[in-house]
Amino acid sequence: MSDSTQEQLLGYALGALDDSERTSVEEAMAHDPEMRAQLAEVDAQLMPLECLRRDFDPPPGLAERTIRRVSALKNRRGGSRSGRQAMSPVPAAAHWIGNVRWPDVAVGIVACAGLVLLLLPAIQGSRFMARVNACQDNLRQLGLALGGYSQVHGDYFPGVPAHGKTAVAGIYAPTLLRSGFLSENRAVICPASMLNRQDGFHVPTLDEVEAAPQENLADLQCTMGGSYGYCLGYMQDGTYHDNKNLHRKCFALAADMPSSDPGHQSRNHDGRGQNVLFEDGRVEFLPTSKIAETGDDIFVNDAGLVAAGMHADDAVVAPSAVGPLCPIGPQQR
Repeated sequence: MSDSTQEQLLGYALGALDDSERTSVEEAMAHDPEMRAQLAEVDAQLMPLECLRRDFDPPPGLAERTIRRVSALKNRRGGSRSGRQAMSPVPAAAHWIGNVRWPDVAVGIVACAGLVLLLLPAIQGSRFMARVNACQDNLRQLGLALGGYSQVHGDYFPGVPAHGKTAVAGIYAPTLLRSGFLSENRAVICPASMLNRQDGFHVPTLDEVEAAPQENLADLQCTMGGSYGYCLGYMQDGTYHDNKNLHRKCFALAADMPSSDPGHQSRNHDGRGQNVLFEDGRVEFLPTSKIAETGDDIFVNDAGLVAAGMHADDAVVAPSAVGPLCPIGPQQR
């Protein structure tokens, strides 16, 4: 969205547009869902400023005392130039109000607008960090669920099958819900993701996935993992294996859903990075898809493909609908 459109939306939200400009913005929004979503975002960003707004009841007699004070000051400076008696309180107040100059008003408006522009980055930064932190809380909850599952399944995490309707990364979510280690659907949704804005999100059961007709299966597979990607298994000696919980510090187990963009950055946090759940339970926000300590890209295997890892320590966090044995190369992302 262009800078001029963003300025118009800011002016609309602040009530600073004239009638024709306001009408133009409203007509544009009627046909542009993205513009309406942007206005909602601006309104949300301005919301913290409401805490600075306070209403006070003026002290009794304040208006009369103010008028008398202004009139007295006027008389002290020489009174009326025409030699008439001192002006009555009401005309004095009207004369005082009329002396406010438009340049002064303009300066005040510019100062207020400048204050808003100064505060907006701070507000945006605060909202961004709040969503990052809320997302991290979800991933920690997911880490506890995955750890609990591994404790009762021979130290193995929920496996992604090699074949069949459930052979996609997102199968971790219905698996955890069925086993009782995850209690709610919303736990797999990042608060900063587009999916969080949709009502009625539902993680399908394993039975629903198996029974889904072919025309509905792709939609289920794309959304069953929520906003998060999950680690595929790995290949060893030509055989596909599930991941075992070895409490590794730099093994990525889940993360904000990777995108098909160059660099695989998740779109959950405006493309600025992704939260990553590591096998030892640690959650960290990474500005890139590579782990600093190892240089490993968490969204592709050592061959640069979105597919099963090439060895036990080759973590590949894949989107919900991606399977372990259907490699996606760079030209397909």
